[in-house]
Amino acid sequence: MKYSIAGTLAVLALASTAAFADNMAAPAVPAESAQLDFFLGNWNCNGKAFASATGPEHASVATVHAAKAIGGRWQHVTYDETKTAANPAPYHVGVYWGYDAGKKNFVQFCADGFGGYCNQTSAGWSGDTLIFEGTGNGDGKQFGARDTFTRKAANEFVHSGEMQGDDKKWVKTDEETCKRAK
Repeated sequence: MKYSIAGTLAVLALASTAAFADNMAAPAVPAESAQLDFFLGNWNCNGKAFASATGPEHASVATVHAAKAIGGRWQHVTYDETKTAANPAPYHVGVYWGYDAGKKNFVQFCADGFGGYCNQTSAGWSGDTLIFEGTGNGDGKQFGARDTFTRKAANEFVHSGEMQGDDKKWVKTDEETCKRAK
């Protein structure tokens, strides 16, 4: 008897949750999200990863793909480096960008092919510069992480990545110039 009452309550709870979800409309996509539309599409990037504990300085070649996702509320961005003799362990990362209307800031979440992940925020564009800053995590450590995007033209931007060392000083990790694919 106990089990049938508990089972009935569980079914009722799930049914009421499903009914509530059916009647609830998703809020409108914030207008501020359009500020990220500059990145939509495909990009070809050339740059450099600077020397670090993970390896020597080397040239990088990558493709970027950005598309609206999850009902148009988010933008999903992938960055995929090409394996070369100079870059035998290319970097791959998936990113979600969006706008938090409650906190009135942009958010970025990422996960990479080495097991790292990040959580960053941004106030939005300041002129032609967009800076996301927050935390990165990798190899059991958390550190400050910053991604700076500078619009150079309608079809070109520069990305600079930085991380904060144990001494709290920012160190540039990589820099790429990306041009919209034709």
